[in-house]
Amino acid sequence: MDPLFVGLVSIAFLFVIVLLGAPVGLAMAIVGVGGFGVIVGFDAAFSVLQTSAFETASSYSFTLVPLFMLMGNLISQSGMAADLFRGAERLTRGQPGGLGVAGVTASAVFSTVSGSSLATASTMTKVAYPEMLKRGYDQRLAAGSLAAGGTLGIMIPPSIALLLYALITEQSVGEMFLAGILPGVLGYVLYVITVQIMARIWTGEGREDLSGSSGLAGWLECARLFAPAFCLFGLVMGGLYGGFFTPTEAGGAGAAFALVYAIWKGMRWDGFRKALRGTVETTATIFFILIGAEALGFLISTSQVSFAMVDMMRDLGLGPWQVLISIMIFYVVLGCFMESLAMILLTVPIFFPVIADSGFDPVWFGIIAVVTVELGLISPPVGMNLFMVKSVATDLPLRNIMLGVIPFILADIVRLAILIAFPAIVLLLPGRL
Repeated sequence: MDPLFVGLVSIAFLFVIVLLGAPVGLAMAIVGVGGFGVIVGFDAAFSVLQTSAFETASSYSFTLVPLFMLMGNLISQSGMAADLFRGAERLTRGQPGGLGVAGVTASAVFSTVSGSSLATASTMTKVAYPEMLKRGYDQRLAAGSLAAGGTLGIMIPPSIALLLYALITEQSVGEMFLAGILPGVLGYVLYVITVQIMARIWTGEGREDLSGSSGLAGWLECARLFAPAFCLFGLVMGGLYGGFFTPTEAGGAGAAFALVYAIWKGMRWDGFRKALRGTVETTATIFFILIGAEALGFLISTSQVSFAMVDMMRDLGLGPWQVLISIMIFYVVLGCFMESLAMILLTVPIFFPVIADSGFDPVWFGIIAVVTVELGLISPPVGMNLFMVKSVATDLPLRNIMLGVIPFILADIVRLAILIAFPAIVLLLPGRL
């Protein structure tokens, strides 16, 4: 049987069963082994699966994954999110939509130590949503700002999504983290502007007059509340780029700092057990997907699907930008049904050779892909972050969440346009590494 035909049919079948709800890792493993077995024989296919599973599980490069996941889970158990929200609230008092800006600000800072969009959206909704409702905020603004703010978790480093992209495309982890800083800051700024505009539209003037400490005492209190997050960020990123740590050692140092901080904040055995369990479950899921991606990679390589896609793009006369836009549209649609990490691991092995042939910088494309994945996470009707907010705020109508994220979707489209028009924003910091 023609290997190319087998490869194309297998990949089409893969997306069908994933959209029907099959676990991504299992779907990739079954399709990869099945297609590879049809081409070269099932004895060889099962042998490759066995070898790739062992090599992935024992790879030193992938030890970063559980360390960064442990760091994020310990921080989630430490109560840092509540401190960040209180500190951000003090900074934004008197501004239009100040409490909404505080939620986005706390989400941005919390994302630097959690690395997960879903975790950021869930944690910040628990902390900020009840307070925003108590202060009379429109449900659409409250829910939309928190769902959108959660997406910053997979862009601002240290980011698990950027880490995995770097590992599977053999890019520098340090360069990918640096490349995510300015786009993450740009996303935060655009979200703040969006909150301030929508506060005036949905809640009148939106200017709050809140009592509390001000002046030097207020600034010192804000510094105290933000200090642990900035110290952790400085330890991981400063140690990595200062030459003190390798990426794996940076993850270990960050996890150790998070453990000490969580214990100091009063984390009990039950919280520690939840952090460990969450780390094991998420890491096992990611490694299962990685093993499946490895099996799928053998199928793609043997069937030469990527080369066929490149040839097809050339035959259709599609230019590089048309190819990029097609991939971005696909990401937005897929993001409505799938979690961000699974999307990255599923699609990058297929699309990366096409992008490389089109002449795009791999670091720049990684950032564009992650921003587009973020957009998919809040795109109605089934963006994952929408349901994460709904699962926490059970009394909130899903319709209000969907209406609330529309302005932030427009802000993300503006960010994408800026990053595409000015690639130097992404490549500036990596170029100075």
